[in-house]
Amino acid sequence: MTLSYTIAIDAPHTHCYGVTIECSVDAHQVTLRLPTWTPGSYMIREFARHVQQFVAWCDGEPARWHKVAKDSWSIDVRPGALLRVQYRVYAFDLTVRTAHLDDSHGFFNPACICMALVGHESATHRLRVEAPAGWRVTTGLDAVDGWFSASDYDELIDSPFECGTHRLVQFEVDGRPHEIALWGTGNEDIDRIVADSRRIVLAARDMFGGLPYRRYVFIVLLADGLYGGLEHRNSVVNLYDRWGFQPERRYERFLGLTSHEFFHVWNVKRIRPRPLGPFDYRGENYTRQLWVMEGITSYYDNLLLVRAGLITPARYLELLAEDIVKHEALPGKDLQSLTESSFDAWIKYYRPDEHSGNSSVSYYLKGSLAALLLDLLIRHRTAGRRSLDDVMRLLFERYPVTGPGFDDALGIRPEVEQVLAAGGAADCDVGAFFSDVIAGCAPLNYGAAFASVGLWLEWSQAGHAWHGMTLKTQHGRLVVQSVRSDAPAALAGIYAGDELIALDDVRIDDERLRARLGERRAGQRVTFSLFRRDTLLHRVVELGAAPAERLRLAPVVGAIADDADRAAWLGLTD
Repeated sequence: MTLSYTIAIDAPHTHCYGVTIECSVDAHQVTLRLPTWTPGSYMIREFARHVQQFVAWCDGEPARWHKVAKDSWSIDVRPGALLRVQYRVYAFDLTVRTAHLDDSHGFFNPACICMALVGHESATHRLRVEAPAGWRVTTGLDAVDGWFSASDYDELIDSPFECGTHRLVQFEVDGRPHEIALWGTGNEDIDRIVADSRRIVLAARDMFGGLPYRRYVFIVLLADGLYGGLEHRNSVVNLYDRWGFQPERRYERFLGLTSHEFFHVWNVKRIRPRPLGPFDYRGENYTRQLWVMEGITSYYDNLLLVRAGLITPARYLELLAEDIVKHEALPGKDLQSLTESSFDAWIKYYRPDEHSGNSSVSYYLKGSLAALLLDLLIRHRTAGRRSLDDVMRLLFERYPVTGPGFDDALGIRPEVEQVLAAGGAADCDVGAFFSDVIAGCAPLNYGAAFASVGLWLEWSQAGHAWHGMTLKTQHGRLVVQSVRSDAPAALAGIYAGDELIALDDVRIDDERLRARLGERRAGQRVTFSLFRRDTLLHRVVELGAAPAERLRLAPVVGAIADDADRAAWLGLTD
């Protein structure tokens, strides 16, 4: 059996794709179902809410159908008949995980618009796009006679499409074509993007010893102020601020995004825990290992930029220090473990609120720091003979894409201990590390880890009085976005959503408040006047000393052996 999908872009100004599905059927009743989420983005998104004008035919005659669930349509058919279904899907959400259509382009993840024929997901699926004249179609699937073919439904929905007049450029690595489809314009330098993307591919290939695909596609969508990425089997979608390529520090962010999503070619799309494939597209797929999938990938994204020569080692250490400061500022680090954060991604990570920083941690951020500590632990115990790189290579070798993933309860601990043993470590037990750092909330011991590569931590205080609120100016009003649970403002009873209007009876805005606080010292009391639900209130805050806001990772002078270990870690040796 082959399922054929035709995607019609016949009225882009309506933001609706026309979808036609055709296939032979072998039953009296069949069900079509649309996913509720897309792999790589762990939240139920209810794509079926955008479906409209559903109709069906059986051998050219109208077929009876009825909706049986929020995501499912049941159709009465005849065995051996040709089923033809049509519907339209509203698509005006410019994100990497959904679909967008206007008169400039059409982008879609098939998970958003292509229903599965229940029970026939393993059949061959093919798709064609009826696009306006002059538009091209770019995707990771191969095309034959205008049809893009997928071996099964999983491969189809893991292959995003970009349609339009986008720029298309290519480069090769190991004789394998890599395409960059670029929609939108800004201050980008496309030649530099091509050259630097190639260097990222080379750095990752060198780490794993080869490329696991025949062809790869980067879809890059440029729009004002947007950011995001979503990995796929042999392609990626990156959404980036079109003015975010200059100055250099902003361009670094684009390179980090590119590196992060490309690393997922191995870590997520091949290396994965068992719950993450084959997927249940109807509901949550729970795993306690998203810190491996996203945290380890976040660790390697900037590290690969160093190894590729795209940022300096000194800049990399600055970026690491910024991540440590950011993590240590979150009270939630003492309440939620990485395994808990991973498991609760479906209800917490993608639904942040004003209390998130007080109650949870990011499996991206803390996961990257845990990966850093694990890498340096392996290097130290094996005297530099092994590293986290070896663990990732072992995982890639042990769990091929066609087989089951690693055990979700054990995680990657068995592979870490095997690598330690192969490296001649006297102590191969990492039970305490996984118990304290991964499954627990123990403080992260940066000092010992960095000392093993000849670095020491130099913290510095901010030097100003501190209230512990995050503020934002909205329509000329200074509004509290969040309050740290351990901060002076929280103890004084200031809430998220309060509008601050005065400090010690003098009107303030954000700039004036900063200036006034610069004149205060820790321990002094100040009175904030504020509106809460249109009621005027006054709150006395005893200002505290600001937490350390700056961290410098500095080399230990004269530690020659440690210098060599640090160079090996950063990939600065042959």
